[in-house]
Amino acid sequence: ALPIALCAALAAASVMPPVASAAPPPRVKGMICSKSLKASAAKKSIWWTNFQGARKGFFDQRETTMMVRCFRSQADCKAWLYWAQTDWPDWNQWLPCKRGFPY
Repeated sequence: ALPIALCAALAAASVMPPVASAAPPPRVKGMICSKSLKASAAKKSIWWTNFQGARKGFFDQRETTMMVRCFRSQADCKAWLYWAQTDWPDWNQWLPCKRGFPY
């Protein structure tokens, strides 16, 4: 027979509420890393990343994408990467968010 303490622990665990998970970040559009953005913004106020991915499209054909985007904050950059990986779940390649401009 199982010890009483183990039975009590199992009974308590079965009535405990499930652990809540964090909500996904908001969708962020991101900006095109243009020369005009580079000229109008301070280098330290911009974050950027590069993402490549694929997904199954119509009639099971593979769709691919490659995007470079700029952001006003690291949090926006990370949120955009979260959704890019969610929307394009296959063959992901990406760079961590970096401060400055890609070129």
